[in-house]
Amino acid sequence: MFRLTKAHVLPIGVDIGHDSVKMIQLEVVGGSLAVTAAAKMAMPAEVKAAVPGPAHAQLRLAVAADLVRQMLRQHPFRGRRIVASLPREVVHTKNLRLPQMPLAELPAVCQFEARNVFPFDTDNAVVHHLPAGDVRQGAEVRQEVILMAAKNDDVTDLIEHLNRAGVVVESLDVEPCALYRSVERFIRRREDENDVNVIVDVGVRRSQVVIGKGRDISFVKPIDIGGWHFHDAVSKKLGITPDEAEALRRRLIESGEPAETAGRRDPVRQAVFDATRTPMEELGREISLCLRYYSVTFRGHRPTRLRLVGGEASDPHLQALLNAALVIPVEIGRPMYSVDTSRMKPTDRRGSMCEWALALGLALRTTTSRFGPRDGKPRDPNRPDDDALNPPAPAASTAEVVDLGQAVRDVANLPPATAGAAAPHPTYAERSAPLAPARANRTESTHA
Repeated sequence: MFRLTKAHVLPIGVDIGHDSVKMIQLEVVGGSLAVTAAAKMAMPAEVKAAVPGPAHAQLRLAVAADLVRQMLRQHPFRGRRIVASLPREVVHTKNLRLPQMPLAELPAVCQFEARNVFPFDTDNAVVHHLPAGDVRQGAEVRQEVILMAAKNDDVTDLIEHLNRAGVVVESLDVEPCALYRSVERFIRRREDENDVNVIVDVGVRRSQVVIGKGRDISFVKPIDIGGWHFHDAVSKKLGITPDEAEALRRRLIESGEPAETAGRRDPVRQAVFDATRTPMEELGREISLCLRYYSVTFRGHRPTRLRLVGGEASDPHLQALLNAALVIPVEIGRPMYSVDTSRMKPTDRRGSMCEWALALGLALRTTTSRFGPRDGKPRDPNRPDDDALNPPAPAASTAEVVDLGQAVRDVANLPPATAGAAAPHPTYAERSAPLAPARANRTESTHA
């Protein structure tokens, strides 16, 4: 069959995780997405077992570069252009509350304030900001901003490792933006812009909560609980190694039996559920505090559901415990929904494919088109960008630094905020260019 519509091939999204490296490339055919090629390779056991730290980070990047080179040779990827995410451990995040100001002045103010809130010289770092929205502080309305920064040396180190794999780094991104992009692509109609989306990425070493309204990210919070904590709990409960605990949990998850019924018939399954209950309930409490903070801090619409993504999201026991702990329903995310995945391996297409959320968001980094379900409904046109102005930096600091972890707990006992209309702020597309594009022949980093 001949294809009458010309396909536009996007760069390869490269997700370098703690336990595996995933790569996916998409092509745009008309108004739909199709997978050109996809691959996944597990990290060696010595990398997964290493203690997190600078030495482990270097080892992981070196091994990841070798895996990327192998996957490029063994799979039909087109070209060598990639989009990768900065490792979580090199991205520093701070929350600021600034006085109300014109949007055009915000970049210069954030660059100025970053010098006072990060424990390193931001003149030798890449700094990016996300306007989170308006918040009430007593009788005053202030603007909350999420600052993200990475040292130039860390950015350069990542680029050099990827260069050794023979790729061209088209752009770098941060994980929260890429994760949210996997949901943001479904926002097509005007009423969709009022929906509050909650994404929880449950990874190997830690999880993170990303909350946004429409196309805008409002809240980002890492939580130091992940799959490794679940494996460790099972390992101690049953007296087996962490690797054996991980394999056991994977086998139980892939069996597809409901946690409530299967546990009564299988004592091993019940022991695994009992062992993981404590860390999973702790994760639920942390997510509940994040939802509470968002409801109290940001006025307007409230979230109606939570999407689980990441390598641990398919655990039905985790979903059941979170549903019991949270006030909104929890569902497993389907980031590949409405994407033609026929070229992927059958083993990679099983289930909800929620572990591909980050790689998919990275692969969509260079396009601003909307690719919702193929239901024939009209899409909203992209909103125009604001004019870029460069005002001088202020002479003195007017920002209040927010300790997000403490703030989340401070609002836990407060009554819910009264819903109100929130002032408009920049669209996600207008502010989703974090941390300076980079190419293979360029190793230095510049300010965003």
